[in-house]
Amino acid sequence: MPILTLAPMAGVSNWVFRLICARLGARLVGVEFINCRTIGIRSRKSMQMLDFSDAPIYADTGISLLAAQIYGNDIDLIANGAREFERRGAQVVDINFGCSVPKIVAKGCGAAYLRDLDRLYQAVERTVKAVSVPVIVKTRLGWNEEEINILEVVRRCEDAGAQAVAIHARTVVQKYKGQANWHWIGRAVEASSLPIIGNGDVLTLDDARLMQRETGCAAVMVGRAALANPWLFSGRSGATLSERIDLALEQLRLMAAYKGERAGVRETRKHLALYFKSLPRASELRRRLLTTASLAELADLLAEWKEPAAEEADLTLSAAEAEALAWGGNG
Repeated sequence: MPILTLAPMAGVSNWVFRLICARLGARLVGVEFINCRTIGIRSRKSMQMLDFSDAPIYADTGISLLAAQIYGNDIDLIANGAREFERRGAQVVDINFGCSVPKIVAKGCGAAYLRDLDRLYQAVERTVKAVSVPVIVKTRLGWNEEEINILEVVRRCEDAGAQAVAIHARTVVQKYKGQANWHWIGRAVEASSLPIIGNGDVLTLDDARLMQRETGCAAVMVGRAALANPWLFSGRSGATLSERIDLALEQLRLMAAYKGERAGVRETRKHLALYFKSLPRASELRRRLLTTASLAELADLLAEWKEPAAEEADLTLSAAEAEALAWGGNG
């Protein structure tokens, strides 16, 4: 089985979900990307994004590594932000050179660096010098099919001191459309001594195995497919209904403690709807899950539904279901 890592995902990768995935077997878990300009702002949102409450658990147990991802157009602020990440317990700093969102790119952030490799090199080098933890990079194949420069990007990252590169196997212009071109992941593996982490179109455990077999990548990064099936990190294609309910209850309680009952329940419901999607007798449960705001009522609902489910066989996500659930994000 390949080494699996959890991709950083905006609005998803809070410490509760990271911890759940780490306990299930994700060897590296990504913090949602953080703008270098917001790190010093003491707003509620920025403080929640900088909440690395799971970091001490990984440090004590060794079950995973916490990778905090940063982006921005100011190299000094990126380096300073990396220092703050390390101070807060991040075990890896991840620089984002792959975000293709137009408003991000227009500001010279994310994938904009793929058209200025000298600047990319400087950002990596400055960040490596600023921290004592490993620095990795997440990027794309290049700007478009005519400007695929991933091999040069990997070489620059290696020369600047990065310790791994995660490659989303699409171009900036593609965003998340079309098929990921794993061929270039394999080319990067052949050309570099750095560990290469493959990413793109990994919707099932079989996809992860196939990517590693075809490319030789050191690890596989899983994104949106993990929202519906975090058990994938355990080497399983799914889980019993009883196991899904137990995980849902744990996630609800942790999120309520983390963000308060109202916000915690609201944010967790999107996960719960995915955990039970397309399962037998799930439509009524999913409707009630999405309309219930009380933690106690949700816990009672799940516990009640668990009774007749105790002896059910393993219920797995098919490839088609996984594809439907992989909303496009970082998968």
